[in-house]
Amino acid sequence: MKEMEEKLFIISLGQGQGKKAAELIERAKKEGLWVCLQNCHLAKSWMPSLEVIVDNFKETEKEIDPVFRLFLTSMPASYFPVSILQNGIKLTTEPPRGIKANLKRSWAGITDEFLDTNDKKEPFQKR
Repeated sequence: MKEMEEKLFIISLGQGQGKKAAELIERAKKEGLWVCLQNCHLAKSWMPSLEVIVDNFKETEKEIDPVFRLFLTSMPASYFPVSILQNGIKLTTEPPRGIKANLKRSWAGITDEFLDTNDKKEPFQKR
């Protein structure tokens, strides 16, 4: 678990992190913290529990601090709870299709600043 500015907590799911995540969500709801659960696709067996937790937000809405936020990251997975997808805001990033688009995306990340900060021994040199 990583703490940033004591307002955002990040947990990478997998290997029994579900219980810690549930406890953190409960605390965050009361204290108005932000929680990010990364790699939800690695916690297949815990997804039904997460679905119950999120579904209970509706019933306990008056007890939830308005600053509280829950962020989830996941690769596409058939077992990811549909109710969470239907009741959340989704942001997606998809890899570019095709070699040309893929190369353009890679080259776009190579800036003058990147080239200037690399040592001359590096394979990328500004000419």
